[in-house]
Amino acid sequence: MSRNRIFAIIAFVTLIAFCAVILAFVPRFDLAAALLIGIVPAGYDIWDQLFRRRPAKSSE
Repeated sequence: MSRNRIFAIIAFVTLIAFCAVILAFVPRFDLAAALLIGIVPAGYDIWDQLFRRRPAKSSE
């Protein structure tokens, strides 16, 4: 696994941990929904950029 992938995963885990701390100290449903709206697209982007296989580019 390359260094860029490792740093991207660490950054995403840090985002989740930060949001979890906020939610632990301010346990509100609307705040949880807002954080989820931010985390889900970020998680999809991480998955899309790091783990989806793309066809190789041709040299032509």
